[in-house]
Amino acid sequence: MESITELEHIAARHWRGTEEDRLGGWLLRAAGGFTGRANSVLPLGDPGVPLDDALTAVTRWYRARALPPMIVIPLPLDGDSPCHQLDNHLSERTWLTRPGPAFVMVADLAAVAPAGDSPASGEFRVDAEPDDHWLATYHYRGQDRQPPVLRTVLMSAPAQAFASIRGDAGEVLAIGRLSIADGWAGITAVEVTQARRRAGLGMALTRAICAEAAARGARQVFLQVETDNIPARTLYERCGFRYSHRYHYRVAP
Repeated sequence: MESITELEHIAARHWRGTEEDRLGGWLLRAAGGFTGRANSVLPLGDPGVPLDDALTAVTRWYRARALPPMIVIPLPLDGDSPCHQLDNHLSERTWLTRPGPAFVMVADLAAVAPAGDSPASGEFRVDAEPDDHWLATYHYRGQDRQPPVLRTVLMSAPAQAFASIRGDAGEVLAIGRLSIADGWAGITAVEVTQARRRAGLGMALTRAICAEAAARGARQVFLQVETDNIPARTLYERCGFRYSHRYHYRVAP
């Protein structure tokens, strides 16, 4: 099983900023403010300069792009880690904790329950790019606004596919993005339309995406889910996912 650091390095290839830079072992990412992952520092390793100098450089880099300086803090589920020490350092310097901490969950694709037949209420399909109906269903953190950079970020992995369950008239009932890099599959942008929630579509979609990932040669899969999203966490647990670690974001004052 990959370490937290290894898994975070892999995950960073699945959802990238449109602009990336390095500060020693830290990865700086920006994408016009669309999503935390694409607009935050991934602080894995030594920044190569004293910590306060690194924070000054980070602040300057993001301010130059009219973005709030933000650092993601991956933490083990228990025990101490270097990121705990960084988190404490940021707290002392009044960097705020952004709402919405999340778990990273992982599964061996061979252990995920088979997808079974297509869901009774729709047909599963996979496309190389998101069409307008797929995009119209995607609401990042509940937002209706779709920034110009959206499609670029969605297409940023070495390989990706856009899954959906469609109704008889072709309408979108549920969506999800599959990405593949370094033998890992990633599942992001999962959403079930409001009228079709709690009808088993989330489970059907997740299992079908995992089957597609296995067919494309991936061996393991990860996803991120907010800690307070109990229905989604329960669904993923039932699919065979287990908890790897957690993370939150720190934002400069």
